[in-house]
Order: sequence, then structure tokens, then C-alpha cells
Amino acid sequence: MNTFTLQLTNSGVTLTTYLLDSSPEMKNTHVRPAILILPGGAYRVCSDREAEPIAMAFLAEGYQTFVLRYSLNENAAFPKPLNDAEEALELIRGNSKEWGVDPEKVAVCGFSAGGHLAAALGTMGRVRPNAMILAYPCILEIMGGILPAPIPGIDQAVDVLTPPAFIFHTFADTLVPVDNTLALAAALDKFKIPFELHIFQNGVHGLSLAKAVTSGGLRSMKDEHVAQWFGLCTDWISNIFGEFPYDLDILLDGDIKEYSLDAQLGVLWKNPECKSLVLAALPILADGPGLQDAMAVPLRTIIEFGDGLLSDEAARLLNQNLKIIPVLKLQS
Repeated sequence: MNTFTLQLTNSGVTLTTYLLDSSPEMKNTHVRPAILILPGGAYRVCSDREAEPIAMAFLAEGYQTFVLRYSLNENAAFPKPLNDAEEALELIRGNSKEWGVDPEKVAVCGFSAGGHLAAALGTMGRVRPNAMILAYPCILEIMGGILPAPIPGIDQAVDVLTPPAFIFHTFADTLVPVDNTLALAAALDKFKIPFELHIFQNGVHGLSLAKAVTSGGLRSMKDEHVAQWFGLCTDWISNIFGEFPYDLDILLDGDIKEYSLDAQLGVLWKNPECKSLVLAALPILADGPGLQDAMAVPLRTIIEFGDGLLSDEAARLLNQNLKIIPVLKLQS
């Protein structure tokens, strides 16, 4: 994993990246969807409980993740925080190739006041995310009375360009009443913006993942029922963005530009010249156990796992000779 922190334009604003490594064993994950995370904290702080733990949870599901610590306190007046979120989204898309991100699959995930900012990005942003994940969002204009500066009401900003949303809240939340979420859902419905809404009966404000690891040691911050929100969310976003491709035999047959050790054995086997070269170097593959299962595995991985199958020089020469063979375009 590669993680680093970038200083953005406004004072004290940072974007921290959590980028999963690419691997030849996982060709279907070279490009990944991304989640831009906006922690809550009433525009006074950015809660650590809603920052890195959320990034780690989405990382474990295969997403590239980013945490934005945006303008706060005396700098919290709009549009400064919105400008921070716009800049972060533009950075992610602008560096998508280097960072292994699909620029058309970037979701914003915000909690409480961060939920307000995430929803503002989705409804008012100069650039907008492809999906919104909103956790107990504080979106009504009247909520500005408990914040350092007035906020625009998101329910008044929803338009036809607003992306799909996943929202969860608790009925028992007294700090940010569920009215906020209900008003947003009504606005989304008015413009026929797809959304999924979960209102759990119990649970205090600021639950984050609602697990012990994000509880800060407080019993009230752990709720196994509310903790279901994360699995529901990842199911939802998979439906929005699609799953990682898994039929790589078809993918590589159509898209492979050259043969090499990084091609799957099954792809090489479909070209008689490649098959002959591989068998000359690795006769064990002629009738070895588990050959059918090996068809989905890159030849380089087979060599690496079969310690001593080929010397480094023999592998280099085989790779070189495979690259010379013209790619055979197969009929679908």
C-alpha cells in the first residue's frame, strides 16, 4: 500500500491517500473505484474515528481511498469547504492513471457535517462525484445554528445532475435529527435521483462503523445492528459501479497486445506456437496435476510458485521468445 499526504490550496487542508498495490496476480484490479472520505466533526474538527478506519474498511473491499481534512472553524464558511472537496475530487481524477483509479467511479463518503459537505459536492459542486454515501448527514440550513458558520440547505440544492445516494441514519439521533435525512430523501425523490435509505431505530449520533474499533472505548458507540450499514453500503455501491471483472480469459483473448510470461497459461495454450515454446521449456505442464486450474493463472506466477522450475535466465529467454510471436486474434 502507498500512503502519503498532500497539502491543498486552503490553509491546513490535506488529502491523505491510501492506494492498494497493483499485482500481476490480480490483473482485474489494476484500476479500482475510489472513495473520497469526509469525516464529521461539526465543521470544528475532522474526527479520526470517521477517517482512517473508514478508509481501511473500504480498502479491504478493494477500493482506493482518500481522506480529506477540509476547512474548519474560522475557515468553515462556504464556499471554502466545498472548494476543498472540489479540489480533492479533481486531484483524484487528474491523477487517476498514476493512482490506479477509475475516474468514472469515484464516490464521496461523508459523516455528519462531512455528510453535509459530501452532499454539497454532489449537488452544488463544480465537479461532482459519481455516487454519494451519507452517514447521519447534517443537511438542513437550520443546522447552521450549531455550527461555526451558516450552511446551505442541501435539500434545496438537489437537481437532475445529483448522483445516486446511499444514506443511513438512526431514529434516536438527537444531535442531528433524522428530519435531515428524510428531507434529503424527499428532495432526491422529487428529482427521481436513485437512492437507498436505511433508518435504524436505535443508536446515538456519530457511530462511524458502530464497532468496538471505532467506539473510542464508549459503549454507546458500538451497535451491532447499526454496524450492518457498511455491508449494505458495499453491496449498493457494487450495484452502482459494478463488480471487478472476473472473466479474464475472454478479456485477455480480446485485448492482449503481446504474448509474455504475464499472459495466462490458458491464453498461451490457444496459440500452438506459444504452447510449443512453453512445453519445450516446461515439459512438466504437458500432463501435470491441476493443469486445468492452472489455465487461469499467469505463466510467470506458475514459474514463481513452482520454485526451481526455470532459472532466471531461462525465464527471461522464454519471455523474450513469446513476445516475438504475433498475437492470434480468436473468433468469439
